[in-house]
Amino acid sequence: MLKKLIAPLQQILLQKHICPGCTCNLNKAKLREQITKNNEKVTCKCGRVFLYDKELGTYRRASEDEI
Repeated sequence: MLKKLIAPLQQILLQKHICPGCTCNLNKAKLREQITKNNEKVTCKCGRVFLYDKELGTYRRASEDEI
């Protein structure tokens, strides 16, 4: 039940390019790694890993397989 309450808030933060864990701006993250032509792996200062889709301009949390 708690997950149903938190998930929408985390989605809103990711749409605004803010890390849901530490509320840092993901656009200013220093650890960026090119995966494909349209995707980047972004590591926040808190250690969470996100994938940035350049084509859509969106972030999403990376799964364990993608890390």
